[in-house]
Amino acid sequence: MISRVAENCFWMMRYIERAETTARLASVNRMVILDAEIHDAQRWKPIIIVLGEQERFEQHVGVKGYDSDKDSEEYITWSEDNPASIRSSLAGARENARMTREVISREMWETINTAWQWFNGPQARKLYRADKEEFHLRVRAVCAEFQGDCHNTMLHDEPFDFMQLGLFLERAGQTARVTDVKRHWLTPGPRSSSESPTESAQWAGILRLCAAVEPFFKRHTSAATGPLVASFLLQDPGFPRSVVYSIDQVAAYVERIGRIIRRKTSTPSLKLARSVSTQLRALDLTSLSTNDLHRELTQIVNDTAGISSQLYADFFHL
Repeated sequence: MISRVAENCFWMMRYIERAETTARLASVNRMVILDAEIHDAQRWKPIIIVLGEQERFEQHVGVKGYDSDKDSEEYITWSEDNPASIRSSLAGARENARMTREVISREMWETINTAWQWFNGPQARKLYRADKEEFHLRVRAVCAEFQGDCHNTMLHDEPFDFMQLGLFLERAGQTARVTDVKRHWLTPGPRSSSESPTESAQWAGILRLCAAVEPFFKRHTSAATGPLVASFLLQDPGFPRSVVYSIDQVAAYVERIGRIIRRKTSTPSLKLARSVSTQLRALDLTSLSTNDLHRELTQIVNDTAGISSQLYADFFHL
């Protein structure tokens, strides 16, 4: 049976990836609001929805909170009621790091502990009020530093494998969720042979949300259209934030863990990850409407949740 330490490692890196994604969502959405001239509740409601927090947001903040940049950003960043907030994610990462001090490196612990102390101190709040862009860059830099420390300063054995498993499983689901922001930015209308400037700006915004602008234009010289962006974010095997790349990494680490613990047969989670990857590669995105794409993205989110549940059955709760 896999140790509890491995489970803590799995969640520690999921929380780090979640904090980085939420910080990027908050930062980039502010730019998208200006570029696409989005007004009223549609400024932040799509972000709340893709974070899976619509019901809880409306319960704790209220429907009118969507109209308030301040209330929405506070909920995304600081709320203890929001399990996807930056605060909750950093708290989860730090707590799981504390419980795995014997396996993570000193550098990893110092990075997350120092970041948590800064986040809870007056300097973070002061920076947030003065320059939200710089604040979110600081959070993203901490997450990147922690991931770099993980790769460069700890043993690449079972705990490391579970960290990477958590990271890529979280990333696959988050990329699918973020890509689905497009559906909530625009009210679906009649299909047109060409996209409006607003739609093009929004697809470019999706690329920014996924840190994919430069990689995308190294693959494509044409404009950022829906089919091209969706195909890149879901199916490009060379982009480390694409869904198919992330699922392939999940499969690779599940297989590696199986070898380490001397499993004689492939685990159901490995078979499921490989099946999801195969289905993703076969998906034709060129003819999908916005609603069709939404259904496929919802299925991907459900598939990643299914892989996570199966991992628990395979490794954590035999």
